[in-house]
Amino acid sequence: MNQKLRNSMLTSVMAAMALGGLSGCVVREEPAPVVVAPAPPPPDGEVVVQDGPPPDVVEVQTPAPGPDFVWVGGGYGWYGGRYVWRRGYWHRPPYGYHVWVRDRWYRGPRGYVRVGGHWG
Repeated sequence: MNQKLRNSMLTSVMAAMALGGLSGCVVREEPAPVVVAPAPPPPDGEVVVQDGPPPDVVEVQTPAPGPDFVWVGGGYGWYGGRYVWRRGYWHRPPYGYHVWVRDRWYRGPRGYVRVGGHWG
């Protein structure tokens, strides 16, 4: 993964974390944190987790703050050695973008790897 893409993904994750607590509500309580032991990170710093993430938390989209806002759905990140749910939020897309492609976890040869969300 090149540095520019990694920086872009990191910026998206940080924005999601910063704004995630400002809007949206959860229909049910979040499940208890799932603690799993990660495999040692590969040389490029990508996090590989042996067990997949728990089922997504069901969220209710609050009314959009304006017609030009897009819902950025919540998802699980890997923080402090465990899966942590980041809540969804409304966000105005960058110029020229209209859709949020949410992050996902995929099963690789060494375990589960997260692919960050991005604007499309």
